Amino acid sequence: MADVDTQLSHIRITQKDLLTEAKLRFGDDLFAIAFRCPHCDDVATIAEFRDLQVDPGRAGQECIGRHLGALDKKHAPGEYTGRGCNWAAYGLLRGPWEITLTEGRSMWAFPLAGEPHPDGPVIRTIAEVIRTIAEKAEVTR
Repeated sequence: MADVDTQLSHIRITQKDLLTEAKLRFGDDLFAIAFRCPHCDDVATIAEFRDLQVDPGRAGQECIGRHLGALDKKHAPGEYTGRGCNWAAYGLLRGPWEITLTEGRSMWAFPLAGEPHPDGPVIRTIAEVIRTIAEKAEVTR
């Protein structure tokens, strides 16, 4: 089962549940899967990374702005005004989603774009965490 922190900002979810949730939100076309940058809120699909001739595996881990000029040295800090930003899920401030892989490994990722599917693993995880928080609050009363 996935795990979420008490602020519901850090979600720990299995790779299988991530793919299940993505399919529920975006259908069978893997290139239609979209991630939201937690820093600038830009939404980019895997297809947009592919179309820029960037490794599509970077979608969900890097803001598309990193590939549209946000890392260009000609921009002074805070000067870039194009789409996206230079954020990366594996940077100093990681995540906010942690995807657990096989053999105890994990990777950091951006959240999927859009709302959690009502029957998907993300909403079940959030509901379970809220239930756990409520139970702990009852015990301390």
